[in-house]
Amino acid sequence: MKTQIVLATLLSLSTSAFAAEAVSVQKALPEVGSNLSGITYNYDSDSYFLIQNNSGNIFEYKADFTKPVRTIRMTNLTDADTEDIVYLGNNQYAISTESNQVLVLKIDEVQTTVDVRDSRDDVQMMQLPAPAKHNKGLEGVCFSKKHNTFYAVQEKKPKRIFEWTRPSHGNDIADAAALGVKEPFDTEKILKHVMSDLSACIYDDKNDQLLLLSHESSRVMRLTRQGQVIGTMDLPLIPDQYEGMTFTKDGKLIVVSEPNIVVILK
Repeated sequence: MKTQIVLATLLSLSTSAFAAEAVSVQKALPEVGSNLSGITYNYDSDSYFLIQNNSGNIFEYKADFTKPVRTIRMTNLTDADTEDIVYLGNNQYAISTESNQVLVLKIDEVQTTVDVRDSRDDVQMMQLPAPAKHNKGLEGVCFSKKHNTFYAVQEKKPKRIFEWTRPSHGNDIADAAALGVKEPFDTEKILKHVMSDLSACIYDDKNDQLLLLSHESSRVMRLTRQGQVIGTMDLPLIPDQYEGMTFTKDGKLIVVSEPNIVVILK
């Protein structure tokens, strides 16, 4: 199956709407296959980590996305429906699952298998409020290094944004109240008629803004931490289903879509 890397010119990130003019370039990524669900940039290795859902696979790529540097297999997952990944620094990553769990784990520079069983001392499980509907749980997780804060987005029914401070310890926290999870604003009200679902988030520490992605609406939205809308951007309609996003080293936005499509906005 062919994938596409779409190179786009981002005209504005600060106005009420930001537009993109896209030129598509097709490229095959056979190692990913399908079910591409999330992406994060590792600023220490200068590479990208892409995650699949329903498989437990993570792929590391350099910026040209020519071929994987390695494939990392996650084993002993309680919930194999992994939806997103975010790099935290020091070889640590956070992974969100459909059952509204966020796992923090370490992957060193050479590992090709990582055991994520929740009984391991080097894996931290954080439980968010359970989803109200089956298969409508967490889709994205992101982290603000500036504020030491996690954000996670629930897909729909209802759409929810969760916020909590990263714990100072690595112990499991199986209760959302003990974790200190809160909802910083009324997500359904703000996104009404703008985004019909949520599929990913990233935090922009430079501008102190939260970016949200919708696959059903093919749209990215920028908000302040308090929920004030800064701008929206409609994405190219070539991919079928946008599922994850991250920033490049120089601040460009990368969005990934099922089955295995990468969109670079610059």
